[in-house]
Amino acid sequence: MFSNRKIAYLLNEPKVPAKRKETAIRQALASKVLPTSLNLALLVVQRELVDAMQNIANELEKLVLDYKNEAKAEVTSATPMDEAQRNAVKQALERRTGKTILMQTKVQPEILGGVVARVEDKVIDGSVRYRLSALRQQLLRGVAAHTDTDSFVPPEISDGHLVPPAATPTTTQETMIEPTKIQ
Repeated sequence: MFSNRKIAYLLNEPKVPAKRKETAIRQALASKVLPTSLNLALLVVQRELVDAMQNIANELEKLVLDYKNEAKAEVTSATPMDEAQRNAVKQALERRTGKTILMQTKVQPEILGGVVARVEDKVIDGSVRYRLSALRQQLLRGVAAHTDTDSFVPPEISDGHLVPPAATPTTTQETMIEPTKIQ
């Protein structure tokens, strides 16, 4: 009810008397909610916290879900999932969270494949797009580390001439290991 623009405007308007606001709340909610919920709505209006009502509702919903050992999950896939796939994802999320999952699905081709699941405040990204990005970063780190160590070797200076470090072999004979020495 508080998310309805007209009602929210009425409840936020300082020129509307508090008694009128209370009457509007009672008429709209009395037959639909428990007395404690009605009292909460009246308190929110009296304290002029109507803008905070959405946050209050979200927190209350989280408490109810926790009490029921349930969690909402938003699962995104690149293509529509069939019933078997939805069930498999739901079961995997239930095993991971230990809660009954209330799942909503959506399609987003940009993820290329796999799924991205948002459960409470956690994101489980099993998308192909994420895996390719992670692989790219890993390759870039590997190339950067390899390039850094190969291209910048602090030279040893002796009599004004650059001398390679002792660990770097200067001939191919030094790099060869005789078969008799391998044990």
